[in-house]
Amino acid sequence: MITIASSLHSSSSYISTLKPFYPITSPLKRIIHNNTILSTNGLNHNKQSPKSRPVIKVSQKNTLLLKKNSFFTLPNIITLTRIGCTPFIGQYIWMGQLTPALTLFGYCCITDFLDGYIARKFNMKSVVGTILDPIADKLLMIFTTLALTLPLGSQIIPYSIATLILGRDIILGFSGGIIRFTSMKKVYGSVNWNSYWNLIKYPTVEVKPTRISKWNTFFQMIYLGCGGLLLILNNTKNAQKDENESGNTLLKSIHTQKVLLETGFRWLGYIVGVTTVLSGVSYISSKTAVSTLPLLK
Repeated sequence: MITIASSLHSSSSYISTLKPFYPITSPLKRIIHNNTILSTNGLNHNKQSPKSRPVIKVSQKNTLLLKKNSFFTLPNIITLTRIGCTPFIGQYIWMGQLTPALTLFGYCCITDFLDGYIARKFNMKSVVGTILDPIADKLLMIFTTLALTLPLGSQIIPYSIATLILGRDIILGFSGGIIRFTSMKKVYGSVNWNSYWNLIKYPTVEVKPTRISKWNTFFQMIYLGCGGLLLILNNTKNAQKDENESGNTLLKSIHTQKVLLETGFRWLGYIVGVTTVLSGVSYISSKTAVSTLPLLK
């Protein structure tokens, strides 16, 4: 009994030396340490506040991936302007307004290089951008090719070349839709209509074009641009004929340019046909063209 009393006396002496604690007036404090939230309220330090939310630990890799999925970046905005221009290019060609059509086409070709350069130079690459960029390229090729091939237009592109260009893009488009669906199931476990089209909130794959595909896009742009120039030269030649039936030096110069451009246009068509086939094969055989992203959580 003497020992117990002595211990109690010693404990009370130690407690009396402590600073006073005010459980009622102490405010709610949150201590954040090692990604864990601890709540303190009154005397119960281990009780979690009902309003506090669990912390989701995000790895450094997935944090960088979330940053890479930014949508409103300068390269993506430029790409969206390209997508918006493509229907007008086809419409202007069908209406015979070749100058605005060729101007918009030139803008799309230049910005196709520009948005990629800005993304690499200023570290603005994004997952959405890797999907928007090929979509913009394919829409540009589809609208312009149709306008230069269909009977309502100029019919300057042979059906064989147009079939290769459009066929490859259609096949890749359907393949991309299937890949999107299967990757949604793989990454998120389920898929619905809203999540399928929400590339910002639910990214699943990152697209890396093959080298031959980049060359194919380059040759297609030159090919279609030359087609527009041929139409302008043809209209200029017809206008000169109406003004001077006997012909003049300017008319002969235009005719020479038209013949040279037609020859180059024909050979470019062969190159485009070959690179289009090789590009389609490269996407099928490549293991790095489309990579599935980890789950963002």
